[in-house]
Amino acid sequence: MKKIVSAAALAVAATSLATAEVTVSQNFRFRPDLLKVESIDKTVNATDATKNKDAYTKTTFGDLDSYGACSDTLGIAGKTDFAGFKVDLTLTSGITKNGNYAESKAENDAVTIDNYYGWLTWGAFNLTGGVYDSRFTNRGNYTATEEGILDKEFAKNLGLSGNLVGLTDGKTSGKWDTVGLKDFGNVSQVDAGNYLSFLADYTLDDIGGGKLLLKGGLVENNAEAKNTELSKTPFVTTKDDDGNTTFQQSAGYVFEAAWANDEIIKVDAIFKKAYNKNYGFGLYLTPMMIPNAKNVVLGFTYGTKKDTYSAFAVDARAQFNITPEAVFALGAKYESITPDGADAETGLSVAAEGSYKLNDLVTLALDLGYFNYDLDDNDDADDGSQSFVASGRAKFSAGKNAAITTALRYTAVLNAAKDAGKTTGTFDIPVVLRIKM
Repeated sequence: MKKIVSAAALAVAATSLATAEVTVSQNFRFRPDLLKVESIDKTVNATDATKNKDAYTKTTFGDLDSYGACSDTLGIAGKTDFAGFKVDLTLTSGITKNGNYAESKAENDAVTIDNYYGWLTWGAFNLTGGVYDSRFTNRGNYTATEEGILDKEFAKNLGLSGNLVGLTDGKTSGKWDTVGLKDFGNVSQVDAGNYLSFLADYTLDDIGGGKLLLKGGLVENNAEAKNTELSKTPFVTTKDDDGNTTFQQSAGYVFEAAWANDEIIKVDAIFKKAYNKNYGFGLYLTPMMIPNAKNVVLGFTYGTKKDTYSAFAVDARAQFNITPEAVFALGAKYESITPDGADAETGLSVAAEGSYKLNDLVTLALDLGYFNYDLDDNDDADDGSQSFVASGRAKFSAGKNAAITTALRYTAVLNAAKDAGKTTGTFDIPVVLRIKM
């Protein structure tokens, strides 16, 4: 009898595989820094002159593990008319994200799960659970080369950047961590993390001349993973008179309503409450009627933490095709956080890329960026919060989705702490070898 049951189970599994559409994708990305030259300011010790140091230049050649080592994803996906799954594994050799050195073996964090989720479909209704990204609005990480300035610095910043610095309590200078408000356009994640969510969505056709998407469900917050003050208690806990826990809610929740007419505009509204004391909402517009333009996004994000602060961000992203070969892309963000009983802390980020495709082999680009995470400067601190980046780039393609990009890049820290041995400027030659299959 057991043999008959086993044979039947194998037959069912074989039938499922035969009817499912299974795909495998492999991305490869190698990112060395061929040359890096850093300008280090002098060190002046007011109490111990023996610790004083002159300014100097530090040169590093051939740093193969410079920024991201050799790392990208291996994806496996399967789907039928009624269900599907996907897993993305990040493979890393060299220095991994946790600082370990992974050689040829899958050790330490050399193999990690980036996305792992599945879904069920009943017509226009879907249920999705697992770890994954869900973005209706384009986040604006476009670039003509590999890892240009709009791809790197703006990749997960539709909403608060989490980089603002200033007076965290009205007196002490430090960095603000706007929990629950970073990468706000990603409804299935919190603060650009990799956490579980369980969402339902339903699409209504022909609503006002467009399609209406309704989505909502539970999202895991990252307090426990970060071991912060927010992890001391779950999302909601109810206790009786004897101190016994009678109710406990671990996850937060999110709701999204998005309407799209591909010839006029896309409208995306999100409400997210990932933590008990935090909530936020975002409204993102994507005009579709602008000639010779794509990926135009105008966004507003607002959030608050009870008895602590309120914050908002205004985003603008756009890409203009001046000619079929010449493209201009722009990203900008103004953000503000106002602590209870204190002045607002503000920041401004602006970046642009102009590119020209010479032919099927060569694309040239110039990237410029200004980042000021303490625009108000009410703490009057030289803390490295302001920088300027200029990068001349060239991409050489061997074929579709196979290219190598190199650049001459200079980063200037505009307000590095004086006489403290800090880096004031960096020139480097980064390289990105990338293949997608």
